Amino acid sequence: MAYQQLPLGTSDFKSIIDEQLYYVDKTNLIADLIKGSRITLLPRPRRFGKTLNMSMLNYFFSNNQDYRYLFDGLAISNNAEAMKHCGQYPVIFLSFKDVKVPTLERCIDKLRYLIQQLYITHSGLLETDIFVETEREQFVAILNGSAEQNLIEQSILLLSTLLHRHHQKPVVILIDEYDMPINSAYTYGYYDELVGFLRNLLSGAFKDNPSLFKGVMTGILRIARESIFSGLNNIEVCPLTSPLYAPYFGFTETETEQLLKDYDLTYELDAIRVWYNGYNFGENTIYNPWSIIHLARNKGELSPYWLNTSDNALVRDLIASASLKVKQELENLLMDDNAVVRKRLNENIVFRDINNSDDSVWNFLLFSGYLAYKNKQLIGKRTFVDLCIPNVEVASFYEDAILAWFDEQPSSDLTLETLLSLLLKADFDSFAKAFSHFCADTFSYFDVKGKQPERFYHAFVLGMLVQLQNSHTIKSNRESGYGRYDVSVIPHDKNQAGFVFEFKSVDELDNLTLEQACEIALKQIEKKQYVAELHALGIETVYPIAIAFEGKRALVQVVE
Repeated sequence: MAYQQLPLGTSDFKSIIDEQLYYVDKTNLIADLIKGSRITLLPRPRRFGKTLNMSMLNYFFSNNQDYRYLFDGLAISNNAEAMKHCGQYPVIFLSFKDVKVPTLERCIDKLRYLIQQLYITHSGLLETDIFVETEREQFVAILNGSAEQNLIEQSILLLSTLLHRHHQKPVVILIDEYDMPINSAYTYGYYDELVGFLRNLLSGAFKDNPSLFKGVMTGILRIARESIFSGLNNIEVCPLTSPLYAPYFGFTETETEQLLKDYDLTYELDAIRVWYNGYNFGENTIYNPWSIIHLARNKGELSPYWLNTSDNALVRDLIASASLKVKQELENLLMDDNAVVRKRLNENIVFRDINNSDDSVWNFLLFSGYLAYKNKQLIGKRTFVDLCIPNVEVASFYEDAILAWFDEQPSSDLTLETLLSLLLKADFDSFAKAFSHFCADTFSYFDVKGKQPERFYHAFVLGMLVQLQNSHTIKSNRESGYGRYDVSVIPHDKNQAGFVFEFKSVDELDNLTLEQACEIALKQIEKKQYVAELHALGIETVYPIAIAFEGKRALVQVVE
């Protein structure tokens, strides 16, 4: 068959239609927004079609040119009521997606430039007589880049007023990726200073603006009202957990199956589900669209396309600085495909508090697309969800993030790969010595004096063992025999040996030596029959391993 060219990296709706690129029809979003609230915020993860949808809205509503032909044959063309609005309104369209700068001054300058370009687009207004009092001088100041900050903060309101007056039609205001400057401000430490500017800019645009027909914003997060949306009581927020507008971002099951059929890739459907499915937007099964399109372009080659699109530094830093409890729970999710963690759903994230709250970490990972949810339930006055890692693509990110813990160790001949090789060879004398040296080197980069050091050691060893996932199943804190072991390493090949680990931490109050702690751990493995699960799976050789820690010192003992 003759394949349509795929829209790789193209987010301009007109270009896709004019060039006859492959398009998954999301135009019914227009009708739903027309019937919906006056101002709508649609937070979704990056690369899930936000910018393309905003471009579509721009061309649909804009009275700048006749774009009606773009929608011929698409779903919206069958909706006579919705089509009455096509080409009827002046549109103000701003995208903040490229506002990623390290200082407040550069951020304000970049926003000032975007608004200046917007005014240049509408500079024809200067040839009219619609201006009153100081409006013309204000318009010119913004146009030539000499406007003070307080005028920039009122620039969208001013432009909407002038456009309404000139066209005798209220305006549509579209702001794409509104929270990108906030993300950057948080990363580089000028959050508080920027929030005031954005609050004034957005309030001017949307709060009690008589010139507004519809306002639509997209972003990744819904930032707490008190920081950005104070006073905007008329805004409807439709996060990814809401059923409203759920099918319009990402690809549904039906859309994905059709695309794969169109590119002769249906034979890969099961593998593709495992790699890119797993998202749940308002109870709709959603696939990552960026990854599906690039998968089709690469003729079915499975790869973490979404994770390779941009810098994941903020999420990596967030995980690295998270509490030990968060780390351990994330690792448990990574080790068990069926595992979930039940957490409170909080859609009002405050960026500056994100490192101070486990609750904020979990919700940030959910709304950013690094976790998925199911089983949404209202308990009392709070909503809870079960969180899980959505698919293999995202799991690969967590594996890399955990392994990155070990990247900064001092250079030596001893590598993590060498250490794990000694374990699998059952060369326990060498493994014990190497592990002790490895810990002494690596612990220099960690705080091992927390309130729950055993959790740290558990997370540390579990993080090391992630690298064995291709050949082994790694389980943590699972029932076996008469208790819960710390970690088990179960080979896929039952002729290979398995391992059960028990950890003990020793401090000055325990009055124990490392040797005594190891002895207690080995007795616990024996008494509670922790090896029972592995034997039940048909693995004959199972080694109980005790590891005792004291600060940066570690001792390994094994029953051979």
